Amino acid sequence: MKKLLLIFLFILLWILPAQAESGRYQVEISAPTELDELLKNHLDMMKWRDNPRINAAEWQRLFTIAPQNIKDLLTTVGYFSPKISPSLENKNGVSIAKFTVDPGQPVLIKSVDITFSGDITEQLVDIKPSMQRLRETWLLKPGAQFHQGNWDLAKRRLLTDLLVERYPNANITNSKAEVNLETHSVALMIEVHSGAAIKFGNTTIEGLKRYPARVVENLNPIKPNSIYNQSDLLTFQTRLQESGYFQSIEITADTQNIEGHNTEANVAPVRVKVVENRSVKMGIGAGYSTNTGARTQLTYDDLNILNRGWRLASSLKVEQKAQSIGGQIQLPVTGKGYRDSMNASLNRSAIEGQTLSTTQTGIKRAWGPRKREQYVGANYLIEQQDVDGGETTTKHVGTLSYGITLRRTDNELSPTRGYLFNAQFSAAPLDSLSNGTFLQSYFKTQVYYPISRSTQLIARAELGMVNGKNSAPEAFLFRAGGDQSVRGYAYQSLGVIENDAIVGGRYLATGSVEVVQWLTNQWGAAVFIDMGNAANRVQDLDPVYGYGLGARWKSPIGPIGADIAYGEDTGKYRLHFNIGVAF
Repeated sequence: MKKLLLIFLFILLWILPAQAESGRYQVEISAPTELDELLKNHLDMMKWRDNPRINAAEWQRLFTIAPQNIKDLLTTVGYFSPKISPSLENKNGVSIAKFTVDPGQPVLIKSVDITFSGDITEQLVDIKPSMQRLRETWLLKPGAQFHQGNWDLAKRRLLTDLLVERYPNANITNSKAEVNLETHSVALMIEVHSGAAIKFGNTTIEGLKRYPARVVENLNPIKPNSIYNQSDLLTFQTRLQESGYFQSIEITADTQNIEGHNTEANVAPVRVKVVENRSVKMGIGAGYSTNTGARTQLTYDDLNILNRGWRLASSLKVEQKAQSIGGQIQLPVTGKGYRDSMNASLNRSAIEGQTLSTTQTGIKRAWGPRKREQYVGANYLIEQQDVDGGETTTKHVGTLSYGITLRRTDNELSPTRGYLFNAQFSAAPLDSLSNGTFLQSYFKTQVYYPISRSTQLIARAELGMVNGKNSAPEAFLFRAGGDQSVRGYAYQSLGVIENDAIVGGRYLATGSVEVVQWLTNQWGAAVFIDMGNAANRVQDLDPVYGYGLGARWKSPIGPIGADIAYGEDTGKYRLHFNIGVAF
């Protein structure tokens, strides 16, 4: 017990003087503005001045070595002959270290000498990466001020350009920056060994138990004997992750231990190791939508129908205003990148005095990356329409469709810059399969623009039209209003008045302008104005307006918003929720 007490007293006596002396030390630096941040952030005396354990002896030691510390810092930004005037004074019990810094003339890059060895010296000049192109894109040009950070960055960039394509074993064997203090110049020298030009070998797959090998093979962009390219490996990895079949994926190319063989042997085999997802999944969930009310949902998914890798996704959804049961079978991606699927569903909705019951089945083929995704399809639909105060009608239609979606944003989940565009066309070409022929066209775009680092502009526009006989089923006509349409109005409450209901029109036009002010990295506030309507004639498209305020949160699955909107035409306020980017 006595020993513990003595130790405690010793620590207390050691800490108390230190705490008494802390706050009695200051540093003043007089230097050009562009050097202030460098010196104040990295000078040792600046770091230690508020440390509670600093004392007079340690402060004196730091002051003595500070001029050399400043010189070392200045060399990193190209000043090799600075003049430093230090002084140390005491004022009202405070020790003030002062440094006047004259950085002198900066060192400029006089010459750059990049030499190569390895297979790159024997390749044709038009093959990438070429020695000429690597020299042309070198970051530090003659005449620029030397900066240690830029020197390191330039070397990394040069090496990366070799590593990502053709030469994964490249390395910098020697580099040197020779400074001439008399001429205030520096000569840069870099020696690069490219190693052997590598090609991809055969692909081996490990871990498949349930699914056929073609599930992986058809997503593989890598062909045997093609030139090594890191982006091909990343593309392969992304495709497998997005397929939904696998819990984890590891793709490697063995580029090591092949140097010294003849050029025919410089082949890197590709190894794919996967852990499969469970074949069958069932789920139950509940939720709420400001459009269609409370929701209960059951899902059943099977990733390996008939042991062929066919994926079934099915659901039963019961909402206050809409109910549906349906399923989709998606086939594995073909060798040419086509994504084929077939679907069927039963749907019922009762909204704004109109009750729709539809039976639908169809097939679809999609292709292309997410930046430019396209599809064609064929569908057959039977629809029964009940209108409050009106008659019950039944229509059937067979359609062919085409759609394209362009995504050009800086971030897919939470974009801040760029645009999204979607166009869809559905045609009923044959009277024998439909109650009449028509063509439905639909366009939607959303634009993101950063007004400042914390202020964002989001604009949206939506157009739709139906041409041909006035026989299109309600499923192909348009209504507006709701979370992703004109806020401030009930879901699908804007359209054509028929008896005691609101039904779809042949034309649609809506738009929105929204400004989001981000208050933190994740939370923001929004102000917006929405406008639009649906009608049977263009001249009847009299827009209604909605105004509002909202809150935004950048969640892991995309932006989540809660809005209060005022409908100018109805004089009512409505609450709206939205999750993610609806595109």
